[in-house]
Amino acid sequence: MAPNYAIQLLSWHKAQMLARAIRHCVFVEEQCIPEELEWDEWDALSIHAVAVLLPGSAIATGRLLPVDAAGVIRLGRMAVLKPWRNCGVGSAILCTLLADARKSNVHEIVLHAQITAASLYRKHGFSECGGTFLEAGIPHVEMRLVCHDFDHG
Repeated sequence: MAPNYAIQLLSWHKAQMLARAIRHCVFVEEQCIPEELEWDEWDALSIHAVAVLLPGSAIATGRLLPVDAAGVIRLGRMAVLKPWRNCGVGSAILCTLLADARKSNVHEIVLHAQITAASLYRKHGFSECGGTFLEAGIPHVEMRLVCHDFDHG
């Protein structure tokens, strides 16, 4: 059964407590990513989507970095707490971030998908670019969505 939740777009100042808890649980505890690799300077510069149960706690998050000079925006740090996976929450976070990206002068969205999550991004129009690589010891693939593909996601 799908949870009853709301997704909020927040600055890091407002999202930090919620997003940090989710990312710590998923990336640091579950996936054993070192704490020092999880937190970076991009958090403070990014827009964060957070899914919050109604009423209650946060269950998923993702971030959208600022648009670069070439009109490329990077999406990342997508995380859904284990009990809420495979019920559409990750897809809803992704759609919220894509809608926000459409408001900018964006030519392309780029992300590094864990191999186990690549199918989610494919469903939203992303294509794989290049081969598999390790990031924080986990197999990833770079994926891209060009602006003329936005209407298909």
